[in-house]
Formats: sequence, C-alpha cells, structure tokens
Amino acid sequence: MNPHADSTEEFVVVMEPRDSVAASLAKGILENEGIPVLVESFQIPWYNGIMTSAAGAWGRILVPARLASSAKAVLSAYFTEQEDEAAPTTDPE
Repeated sequence: MNPHADSTEEFVVVMEPRDSVAASLAKGILENEGIPVLVESFQIPWYNGIMTSAAGAWGRILVPARLASSAKAVLSAYFTEQEDEAAPTTDPE
C-alpha cells in the first residue's frame, strides 16, 4: 500500500487486467500520475492461472475512491493510444 494513502480511505476497482503484465503496466501508469494504487491478484500459487479463467481476469487494480474518475481517464487514454498505434494502417502505400 502506498505510504501516503490514508489507511481509512476507501479504495475502488478501476480495472480488471487480463494478466500480470497489464497489471504492472497499469500500476506504473497510475503511480507516475501520483495516484496511489493497490494491485490485488486472484491467482493461487501452483494452480497455473486457473483463477484467470474462473474469474475472467488476473486480478484488480484499486485506487482511492476520490481519484477513481481520474485514474479511469488516465488508463483509458493510455490504452486507447496504444490500440491506435497497434492498429494496421488502411493506406496500402
């Protein structure tokens, strides 16, 4: 937990990443914006990702409720930009 976050503060889910890479990426993006982050994994050691299939996600990304809308906007902007860059061009030059 972020040492600057109030321990009584309510945290809410802003993302359910599909894998640990997406979770780490989201955590880094939010921390870079100064947003405290908690990463909660659904994984069970030795069960090789079975919970990802059962839960439909690797885990959850949580932030303080007061910053949830900002966090969602930051993540949405980042991932939308990445999708745009990864999309194939329609101009066959």
